[in-house]
Amino acid sequence: MSDKAPHRRKSETTLLCVSEFHLHYYQWSSGNETTGEGVYTFHGGVDLKDVSDRMNGKRIDKKHSPIQTCVAPICFNCHFPLDCEDTPSHLPRGNLEKASTLNKHVCEMCLPSPIHCCCCDTILPDEDSHSGYARTSRDIHACSSCWKDRDNQEKWRYNDKNKLTNATTSSYVEEPYLSDEAIEREKVLMGGEPPKPCSDITPFLETCRIKDLIDPKSRDYWPSGMNAQQYLEHKEMMRFNNPIEETPDESWREVEVTEEVLAQYSQDLQSAYEKFNYSIEYRGTLPAEIVAAECKYRLVDQCHGFTCDSPVCQAVFQNYEEMDGGAFGALVATGIPIFTTRPGNIHGTAREAGFGHERCIACVSKALPDYHELHRTHYTNSVKISRVTTDRKL
Repeated sequence: MSDKAPHRRKSETTLLCVSEFHLHYYQWSSGNETTGEGVYTFHGGVDLKDVSDRMNGKRIDKKHSPIQTCVAPICFNCHFPLDCEDTPSHLPRGNLEKASTLNKHVCEMCLPSPIHCCCCDTILPDEDSHSGYARTSRDIHACSSCWKDRDNQEKWRYNDKNKLTNATTSSYVEEPYLSDEAIEREKVLMGGEPPKPCSDITPFLETCRIKDLIDPKSRDYWPSGMNAQQYLEHKEMMRFNNPIEETPDESWREVEVTEEVLAQYSQDLQSAYEKFNYSIEYRGTLPAEIVAAECKYRLVDQCHGFTCDSPVCQAVFQNYEEMDGGAFGALVATGIPIFTTRPGNIHGTAREAGFGHERCIACVSKALPDYHELHRTHYTNSVKISRVTTDRKL
C-alpha cells in the first residue's frame, strides 16, 4: 500500500496506473492483517499475460522477496481467486474460492449455490439447511424426507457414482476406549449381544457427515454389499465390541433424590473438606493413597472425569445431569477429590487407567476413623513420603 508498490511508482507504465488493486487480508479481532497477496484488475482489451510477465520478479524493496504474479480467474464481487480449471496449479488451493453454480464469475461465499438433495435432487429449502451449516459446508446433503428414508438412502449408496466405492471394509482402525475387563462387563450388561437397531434410525442419522458413508477411510463407512439394515447392525456391533464409557452400577436408581438428600450430600462434602483441611489451592492432610479390604485407593485431586460409585453420590450426579444438562458434571464433579482403585495411569485415557471403582472424599471421610488416630501422610513438594493404612472397609 506504500508508494513502493508497482502501481504507485511513477516510473511504471500507464497500464498499471489505470488498474485497480485489491489487497487481501485476514480479519482478526485485533485488526486486519494482510495475506501478502492481492489482485490487479483491468478494464478493456488489456493483455493480462504481458502485464503479469512485466511485473513478475520485481522487488518492492531489499527487505522483501520479489513479487510473483500470474493471471487467474477471480470473483467479480470480492476479488478472491476462484478454483477453476484455468486457475494456475501453483496457487495455494487453500486460498481459492469455489465458483457458484449460479454464476461462474462469482464465488460461493458471495453467491451461494442452491443445495440439492443427494437422493431426490430437489432443492433444499432454508429450513432444511441445518441452521446455516449446509450453506457453508461442501458436504453432501439430504432433504428432511430422504433423511428418514432407508430405501432412498440405499439407492443413493449404490447409484452409478457411489457404487464405484466398492470396499467391503473400512481401513479405519479404532483403538479400544476401555480396558478389556470393562469391555467384557459392558457386553454382559447388554445381554451378551448387540441391541437391534431402532426402526426410525437410518444410515444418514448414524453419521455426522453423509460423505463419510462413502469414504473407506472413515469410521462411518458404509461397506459395499450391505443394505441399510445390515449397515445399522454393523454399527451396533462396533459399539458393542468397543463401548466408549462404563455404565454405572444400577443400584443408584433405587435412591430417591429429595431436597433432604441433596442437602445432606452438600453437608457431607463440606464436612469432609473441613476434616482434611482440603481446598482447591491446598491439599491439606488428605492421604495420597489408602489400603482397605485388600484394595489400594489412589487420590485423584486434579481436574478429572471420575464420579463416585456409591449409590447416593451417583444418584445425586445423575439427578444434576438431568436437571442442568451437564453443568454440575463439568463444573463441580470434576473438582471433587476422588479415590480410585484403577491400577493404571489415572491421568491418561480410560483404557490406560484400567478397570476399577471410585469413592469421593465424602465417602472416604465416613469410612476412615478420626484422622488423628492414623499415621499421617506427609508431602514434600507434592511427593508422598509415608503411607496411610486402615482395616476398615470403604
